Amino acid sequence: MIEQLAAGSLEQDDGDGLDDEPKVGRNEADAVAESMGALIQDAEANGFPPRMMSSLRTTVLDYGDVWRARLGADGPARVRPYSVKLKPDAIPFRCKPRRYSPLQSDFLRSHVAELQQFGLVRLNNASRWACAAVPVRKAGLKDAFRLTTDYRPVNRMTVPIAAAVPNLVVVTSRVRGAQAMAKFDMFKGFWQLPLDEDSQEIFSIKTDEGVYTPTRVPQGAVDSAMHFQSTMQEVFGDMMNHNLLVYVDDVVLYAPTHDEFLVVLEKFFRRLRESNLKLNVSKSELYAQAVTWCGKIVDGSGVIHDPSRVNALQTLPLPTNAGELQYFLCAANWLRDSIVDYGRAVAPLQEKFDEVMAGHNRKKRHAVSVAVTWTSAEEQAYKAFLDRIASSVTLSFPDDDATVCLSTDASDRGWAVIVTQVRDWNSEVPMHEQCHELLICKGGSFKGPQLNWSVIEKESYPIVLACTELEYLLQRAQGFRIFCDHSNLIQVFCPSKEVKQHVRGKLQRWTMKLIGYSYDIEHINGTDNHWADMVSRWLCRQEEPAFVRVKAVRTRSSRGSGSSLRPLQDEEFAWPSVDEVLRVQQRHVSKLTATHEQINGIIYVEGKLWIPKQERDLLARILVVAHCGIQAHRGEQVMIAHLQDKYAIERLQSHVKNFVSKCLLCKHLKGGKLIQRPWSEPRSVPMRNEVLHMDYLSMDDSYGPTKYVLVLKDELMHFCELIPLIPCDSPTSSVAAAAMLDWYKRFGMPAMWMSDQGTHFKNELMAELRQRLKGVHTFVPVYTPWVNGTVERLNRDILHVVRALLLELQLDTRNWEYLLPVVQANLNHTPVISLGGVAPTELFTGLPCPPPLDTILLPDANKPLQHVDLTAVHEELERLRVGLAEMHSEVADKKERRQLYQQSEKHGTLCNFSVSDYVLWSRVDSRLRGGKLLVLWVGPFRVTEARPHSFMVQNLLNGKEYEVHGSRLKFFQDSSLNVSEELVEHVANQGIVLGVEAIVGHRINPDTAKKELLVSWTGLEAIENSWEPLEVMLHDVPTKVQQYAAASDDASLLRWCA
Repeated sequence: MIEQLAAGSLEQDDGDGLDDEPKVGRNEADAVAESMGALIQDAEANGFPPRMMSSLRTTVLDYGDVWRARLGADGPARVRPYSVKLKPDAIPFRCKPRRYSPLQSDFLRSHVAELQQFGLVRLNNASRWACAAVPVRKAGLKDAFRLTTDYRPVNRMTVPIAAAVPNLVVVTSRVRGAQAMAKFDMFKGFWQLPLDEDSQEIFSIKTDEGVYTPTRVPQGAVDSAMHFQSTMQEVFGDMMNHNLLVYVDDVVLYAPTHDEFLVVLEKFFRRLRESNLKLNVSKSELYAQAVTWCGKIVDGSGVIHDPSRVNALQTLPLPTNAGELQYFLCAANWLRDSIVDYGRAVAPLQEKFDEVMAGHNRKKRHAVSVAVTWTSAEEQAYKAFLDRIASSVTLSFPDDDATVCLSTDASDRGWAVIVTQVRDWNSEVPMHEQCHELLICKGGSFKGPQLNWSVIEKESYPIVLACTELEYLLQRAQGFRIFCDHSNLIQVFCPSKEVKQHVRGKLQRWTMKLIGYSYDIEHINGTDNHWADMVSRWLCRQEEPAFVRVKAVRTRSSRGSGSSLRPLQDEEFAWPSVDEVLRVQQRHVSKLTATHEQINGIIYVEGKLWIPKQERDLLARILVVAHCGIQAHRGEQVMIAHLQDKYAIERLQSHVKNFVSKCLLCKHLKGGKLIQRPWSEPRSVPMRNEVLHMDYLSMDDSYGPTKYVLVLKDELMHFCELIPLIPCDSPTSSVAAAAMLDWYKRFGMPAMWMSDQGTHFKNELMAELRQRLKGVHTFVPVYTPWVNGTVERLNRDILHVVRALLLELQLDTRNWEYLLPVVQANLNHTPVISLGGVAPTELFTGLPCPPPLDTILLPDANKPLQHVDLTAVHEELERLRVGLAEMHSEVADKKERRQLYQQSEKHGTLCNFSVSDYVLWSRVDSRLRGGKLLVLWVGPFRVTEARPHSFMVQNLLNGKEYEVHGSRLKFFQDSSLNVSEELVEHVANQGIVLGVEAIVGHRINPDTAKKELLVSWTGLEAIENSWEPLEVMLHDVPTKVQQYAAASDDASLLRWCA
């Protein structure tokens, strides 16, 4: 098969496009002149205008010195020499002597002697550096070699240069409209460029007869190709990408007219002469209407792959080993941009290669030893893919005046993209009836987690990928059109509509990638089937088989009894034994391929006891012994270190990782205190006075008897009011209710008000007010102040302004409440960046803010009286309403953009649990205080309800429910968890805080002489009552202790509690 690839021009003598060793000899002027004449004759035969032939001939002959047929004693090119930069820890490398066959030794002797004769290398046996010469037999020849050098040790110590390599897809579009083209090959390119004298010794070559140091740039160095490319860009400068394309030593010259072509050709030859660069007269083409460049045929209208290469691939037989299949896939990948739906077509072959190479080294020399057997279905897939190769089409050059269309398709297993252009778009003609020209096509398969994406994610992915990778085609002044058959995508990507609430997480971040594009997205009805029509223009698409998918499949172990928490302490746990290992080994020894030995009938692999991978139960028990008990549930690396020292277990790391991730006790001990969750969907607040936030701000005791301020803030406009409480008063619901009524009579009733769950907000009075005013009172989860963050941010600003004014005005801190009107005015009259540089007062009330510098009184100023025209009042009010509406719309838009940007920048872990699952609760929550020896994650708790910002979880002991934010919860087990007595006892032993139902007695402990209270716990039976220290209970539930002491009429207890 490989020989057939070589014969079919897939692998030729110079198939890599780079020069091998130079053919050394004298420069024969007659041979060059004869070849130049042949070039001129070929140009005339290719259609060069006869009237201009004399000019072409004169130009070529005038620059006869730039042509070479053989490499002679020419000096190096007059360009910047290549200088290598080594890493700081680099040390000289000298290879070991190599043995060469007689044929290789004769070749090296004669060839190096000729190189030395013309000054291309010099003998240098004192060199501190030496890399091995490697003669490689030329393809198809038995006694002809090319010289290569193993520079890998030097390359590892080299700091690579950062040169720009042209993107072939992009630069070939520069040829659009060209009528005259030429192709040139730099004569033995690398041997023309000088090598800096300080770098020459580093690239010394060691043969069996000596060490030789090159004076020119060596082929095989890590920077050789990059240096050659950058040198060509320096030499031809302004011609690059205007009339010249260069890819290493392959050069294409082009011009829109024949007259300009002659000018460009003369300029090209002049640059070569100035730099002393030479062209290969036998590998150049002086004129053609289309040239073969980098394996593709390029002309003024488009790009098509070389038919000889395509034909060679089409005639390949079915691969017999993985090496042949790998070579075929790599060769076919070169055509992927011009094969419609390439990704899904090649997927069965790629999966076949991955299947046969599982467990093998994927390098080619190893792959050729892996046999491939094909089923009938796989053979059909191979033949179908060969038909796809035959359908590779010409890729047109993009036209700035044409309409670009992006068509995408996705299925359960893969996706595809087609980008076309229509030169004369007719809006009255359906999309699939327009005259399309193919620009590029892409495709691929969904892999790994992508296979679990939802339908809308799979449909969106090719659109986002195209806008990411094909920016050079889609970033256009006229924009482009997107066509899809999924109606929901219109709501996601439509540029004229705001992002809807259902667009969450990943889709929202993807939407941000399209913001910089100008495009129109159109929905095509499924009955039109525009994708099938687009594909049928270039091939006959085979329908992909439909798959039935289920959300999840759970399997249950047949071993229902036993401990899931402490399996090692289970009475039914069977310890692994030598006899059991011997039995399972004998059962699976026929499947063992690794080298092994038997000692007393027991199989060892590399001196370690072999455990068959099929025996999952035995393996699980070995992992239990290595992880539980006195091993103290240490981490994965500790387990791996213990196990791999004694046992030969295939994929040990994967088994250990999976085991530790499912260990229920480890979930209590490991992981951070919080789990960062993705940002929730921002609430849409389009109008002022729609959502009002409330909170009590507590001042320090040093600020006098007035300790609290009620803060009210409008969410959209940031307008606030500050209400101080009367001295020595605590936050009450009556103050909050009165403040709400005052706000209502001035500005109207907000549709929603939000507060924390303090008793001053969550009580019967506020509930009655909500019912009477027909409002909605929303409470934020406990201990999650960021959910009510807009008012929390205002509290910080209030404290900052109060401190600043107290210092500025030199007032006593106890007089801070007199400054509240000034603080409120400062906050409401200050322009805010997030509000577009407008002050909250101006947005909320429509009144202009007084300028802060207009504080100078001019008593002598004569300001004329202003006459009010009552007929203009209505017009002025209407203008004011319009202005307010415009400002509100602008503020809402800027706020939403800011939220979307912050959401796209902040990432987190999605909650992997749902209602009825069991979770652990982080002790970082202040409701779960505990000592250092208590576990970090307590529980499990059962999830009973999912709320927008939190979850309701139920205590397994007393059934009490708590509202907890998702960042404080960790998945423990799904709803199938068996809540056994062991699990309940496990929960009770973790120090979980229980509610105090009542205090039923007190005493002085006769053993410790400490004062104790008998506590009845919420949800527990009377037998569970316990004696607790008085000091602890006074700290945790002081109110209940005081009430019990007052009701007991015990004077000594009252003294203890004082």
